[in-house]
Amino acid sequence: MKKCERKNSANSSGQLFIVAALTIAIIISSTTIYFHELNEKSNSVHHYPVIDAVLALKQSAKNTVISSLSNISNGGSKSNLEVNLNNLARILKNLAKAGMCHSSFTLINDSKYDCGTYLSWDKDGIGISSACANFTLRITGVTTNMIVDYAVNTTTMITINGSYTRLDGEEKLVNLTCQVFNGEEPALTKSISLFYRNVTDWIPVNSSNNLSIIDYGNGTYFLSFTADITTDVEVSMRVFDLRDIFVQANTTCSEF
Repeated sequence: MKKCERKNSANSSGQLFIVAALTIAIIISSTTIYFHELNEKSNSVHHYPVIDAVLALKQSAKNTVISSLSNISNGGSKSNLEVNLNNLARILKNLAKAGMCHSSFTLINDSKYDCGTYLSWDKDGIGISSACANFTLRITGVTTNMIVDYAVNTTTMITINGSYTRLDGEEKLVNLTCQVFNGEEPALTKSISLFYRNVTDWIPVNSSNNLSIIDYGNGTYFLSFTADITTDVEVSMRVFDLRDIFVQANTTCSEF
């Protein structure tokens, strides 16, 4: 597995999400192992539902990847994904009986992903925050010997496009459409912040700019505001989805 360089520690808010994910993992795993041991002690004729264990452990991995991406997209180190998945694997090993459950992972490293993460917040109207890892889960026991390979890809993406019309003087009415996705599915936001560039500074858009946001309830948002600026309007949209993953996209609005 490629080791990732450690950088500055993540902020406290992001760390809380990581702790929450690992806590959920512990609860799920503890419950799984409890039923396994209970069935062994009772000599029940019913076999332990291994598929339920696999689903629970997959969900633990997914929760950890989501929380890690939330942390990283908010300024945490890329190495936190590897650190947290190693912690999860250690927790599962310690909770399980010897040899019952072993989870290993490989972070994706390619032309886009670095240490399993991909943050693309460019000027082309598309913003992507993503984390991806491949997992191998081994479950063994008296009646079970199973190896499951699977991947977890957590991605939040936004697209924005817009234009403006002229009002009085240099004032412009800017209209924007934003779409939010979790993977390939439309998603809702926790918050949206909007900025426009005035020469060299990014100016926050607020009620003084007659800001209006319409949420269509299907991952699509319509935003409008006014800006007193002589050039085309450079816009930056900064979004937190409901999983507290941050993503940003910039675009330049031309006259309609």
